Amino acid sequence: PLAHVPRHFGGLRPRVVPVSSVTPDMSSPMALGPVASVRTHHRGQASSVKPTRRHHVGSVSSRGVARRAPDPPRAVGAVISPTLELNPALMTATTARLVAVVPGGDAASFLPYPPGLPREALPGGGKNSGPDWTEVMSHMALRLTWVDPAFEMVVLPHDASVDEIAKAAENADVFIVVGVTDESNAKSLRQVFANVPTGAALGCCEMLQNESRIAFQPLTEMRKMEAKLVPWGQASKDLRTMDQVFSLFKRENHLDLLFLHLLLIDAAGVRVPAVDINQDLNVQNVWCIASNCNKQLFACYGNENCGKSLDCIDDCGLNDQVCTYTCIRSYQNKEFERLARCMLHSHNCLGNDAIRPELPEVMPMTEWRGNPLSHDDAEGIMQGWYGTEAGQKPYSWLAVAGQNPAYDHFPCQYQIWYRGKAKGSFWYNPVFKVQTLDGDEVWRRSDYRCKRGDVPGTFYFSFMDNGVTSLEYWRIVDAADDLSWSLYYYAGAAKVAGQAYIGAVLATKDGMWPDVSELPRIEKSLWEGCGVKLWEMCEVDNGNCGDAPLDPYHETKLMPSLVGRQ
Repeated sequence: PLAHVPRHFGGLRPRVVPVSSVTPDMSSPMALGPVASVRTHHRGQASSVKPTRRHHVGSVSSRGVARRAPDPPRAVGAVISPTLELNPALMTATTARLVAVVPGGDAASFLPYPPGLPREALPGGGKNSGPDWTEVMSHMALRLTWVDPAFEMVVLPHDASVDEIAKAAENADVFIVVGVTDESNAKSLRQVFANVPTGAALGCCEMLQNESRIAFQPLTEMRKMEAKLVPWGQASKDLRTMDQVFSLFKRENHLDLLFLHLLLIDAAGVRVPAVDINQDLNVQNVWCIASNCNKQLFACYGNENCGKSLDCIDDCGLNDQVCTYTCIRSYQNKEFERLARCMLHSHNCLGNDAIRPELPEVMPMTEWRGNPLSHDDAEGIMQGWYGTEAGQKPYSWLAVAGQNPAYDHFPCQYQIWYRGKAKGSFWYNPVFKVQTLDGDEVWRRSDYRCKRGDVPGTFYFSFMDNGVTSLEYWRIVDAADDLSWSLYYYAGAAKVAGQAYIGAVLATKDGMWPDVSELPRIEKSLWEGCGVKLWEMCEVDNGNCGDAPLDPYHETKLMPSLVGRQ
């Protein structure tokens, strides 16, 4: 019943001869992204691997012009991430090189700025509805290095010279072309990328889209026929991968845009653990399930919603977090939870082992209200507005926007943090609304156990979500002195499900955007603290949040509220 999604294309891992690389010319500090100049040799060509000498991100432009050093950490607000001061690919030999050609100038991408922000608060005074393609893909290039420092991508506009694009494409592993509809331009790019083994043309004319391929195998009618005749063969796997790439692009969100890059890298022969999680059932997997979870499997097939969960996840693939989490929360039921607990949590029948992401390196705020942040202050910030006194709320915070489209897009995300009766206990009970795939609206809740990290403002969370245990590391990145807003960052992994994830959440007492005067600091904290662009934040729909089940799971022992105490 589990997903049969293509494995990475074996036998094509490139051997690398790295040469010097540079960082891109940036028109603003909000447009970072590494540029590759790494030469690779494919299919048995001998090469030696030497450490690549790299510049620090933001220190030198691609034209060799010295740039101002980053500002030192501020006493108020987010601490600048070390990842933004130093290129995460420093001294790392490149294993995958990508070339992206995108609409140039200020051509807007499909990613919007959060609609609730006033136009005067948007970059450029709201001239565009969202960031341009160059900014978006340059940021994707940076995010690729956070997945693996050995991944690099060149980003060029459509109107770059043919020679410039051809030079960038030399020995590239993957090409990505966005939005080319002019046939003369398409012909030039088809010729330029003729020697790049894997790539996709997205939102392009048919001529160029037909050049989409994996390991020099394009999507021809003959290839499609082969896939139908031999559904277990490589042609079928390649076709499913490319279908998934096109589908991800049509979803028009930043996480799926990043993931399609990873799918193409993995298909080109460079293993990407986030893509290459074990989803296909082999004899060992089947034996594990049959011998340990037969009872739970039959019970699942006897429940309509459990069957829908399995079918839905089967269509998504376990490596598609946005899709699978929507499936699980839409059809949430005890039978599925028991099956997942047995098959994954208790016996790890798929043999997955996801690791919590460590990049970008995000630091907690160090000072608050003019004093060093303490553990008690940090827990008080988390508890926020929760309490029974006048002016307090039956919850801590209400999310305004979140960075992860898989987990942070649900409407009405109430956050409830509190100390429990047991000594040292601290709990997090998020409550949120799910618009199910069947068109219904239902409330869902979770129960996290929280533990202080070594540094104030850091927390380790653990919880079981539908039979799968997740471990998360949270940081308070910034918070207003008057607790009018707070900003959090998290990184987590559902180890046995093979899924790792990151995200950031901005919250206020009423779920509304903070005053416009606060937005420059929030945008600065998102970028410098978390490496998150404002346009990556998914605005939460808080328009109909009545009747939420806000009772905490555990008996509370609230701290004295920090609201109004400065």
